[in-house]
Amino acid sequence: GGVREVFHGRNESYQIFWPEKVDFVRTAARFNATIVPISAVGMADSFNILLDSSEVLDIPILGQRAKEFARNITAARFDVENEDENFLAPLVAPGIPSRNYFIFGKPLNTTDLDPRDKDACQKAYLQVQEEMRKGFEDILEARKKDAFRDGGPRLAYERLTGRQAPTFSIEDVNNH
Repeated sequence: GGVREVFHGRNESYQIFWPEKVDFVRTAARFNATIVPISAVGMADSFNILLDSSEVLDIPILGQRAKEFARNITAARFDVENEDENFLAPLVAPGIPSRNYFIFGKPLNTTDLDPRDKDACQKAYLQVQEEMRKGFEDILEARKKDAFRDGGPRLAYERLTGRQAPTFSIEDVNNH
């Protein structure tokens, strides 16, 4: 993921907003890199979105300044204009810190992947996306069993016991 996933709007947590192009897979294949899908859950639950980035742009005066600021940031992709990528964060208020969970998906070795083979790169791209989605699904399901996922009970437990609060078992994830 990238900027779009980090600067997501309301009700868009833990989704993938990747472009149709498979350039990052082709680049990885060009350098024989291994792609390791990593799914992270928790940080989005630690903030309350007051205004998503499109709503920030609608605010008189502030919206125009935000638009100018975003326009001056170089696009991450060489073939995309700044207006096509929104590098503007939503307006958020901090909440009680949620526990963060990370899961590493099945690595994709690109050594035998020809970067000029668009069909093979597309297939690899979809594999990486699917690993990311599975990671999100596994963590979101497993964390339902974590009695200390919310900050209040976890911080109280850790303060009172002097130990890290337990979480779900690793066997509850990666069941795919």
